Amino acid sequence: MAYPSLNSLRTFETAARLLSFNKAADELCISPSAVSHQIRQLENTLGVKLFARVERGVTLTSRGEFYFMNVQQGVRILLRATDLLMDPKRSRTIKMSVVPFFATRWLMPRLERFQSLFADWELAIQTSTQKSDFEAEDLDFVIRRGKGSWPNLVSRLLMNENLTPFCAPLLAGSILDLNDLKTAPLLYNSQVPTEWSEFFASVDEPFDAPAARLEFQNTSQILDACIAGAGIALMDPALIAAELRDGRITPALDITVASYRQYYLVFPENHADRQAVDIFLKWVDAELLAQGTQ
Repeated sequence: MAYPSLNSLRTFETAARLLSFNKAADELCISPSAVSHQIRQLENTLGVKLFARVERGVTLTSRGEFYFMNVQQGVRILLRATDLLMDPKRSRTIKMSVVPFFATRWLMPRLERFQSLFADWELAIQTSTQKSDFEAEDLDFVIRRGKGSWPNLVSRLLMNENLTPFCAPLLAGSILDLNDLKTAPLLYNSQVPTEWSEFFASVDEPFDAPAARLEFQNTSQILDACIAGAGIALMDPALIAAELRDGRITPALDITVASYRQYYLVFPENHADRQAVDIFLKWVDAELLAQGTQ
């Protein structure tokens, strides 16, 4: 039995992933006609039609889709094995992308403890709230804040989030109940604009979001504005312990609700058996157990 060449499989994986022979040619640095020739040879070898021509290019047949899912996994394994062989240091590096507030408030203060336990491992950390391309960015996993569902990815709950309304001490005396809170200047995160509505729903209190409001791009900006006395912020007490201890902010009301969002470790299914994922998960579990937040 004749088997396809690795070169033809690599070409097929690229063309199927991009759904374009021209884009595959650009990525592989060959001509579109060479891509077409290799795909035709592969189809002849397999005796199966993998692509169908459509008005704007190509699409996978049902058998092509099945083949692509399996070939892509095999190609990734081969490429990763090659990378590790050529760069052994990469096999001892944990590469991640983390939402900024969790990175600065929870992860970074604990890095020294991680290094003391895993001295022969390196951490490569970047911060982002955006969707990541795991292959292009060479990431083992990402840590994101959300509801736990990311298409085609595995999500593992890291830490539950609880939210309390906080303010600068000078504003605290003016907030006596939920009615006062509703009319106070509320600080909004533009990425999750429903958060205040969700908070009031959690305490069974009707709430009409104001037409004009203070919006910020991230939680760090909201915290700075809160400390400056600009308004009321919804924050997790576990992530602002230093500000609470120093008296820079204080609870506006003694109310804490479970957030609609939590912190998750997210990765492709084929990363589940990576040692980097296993080591980091076990370490985080131990840290959270020690601080009693699991």
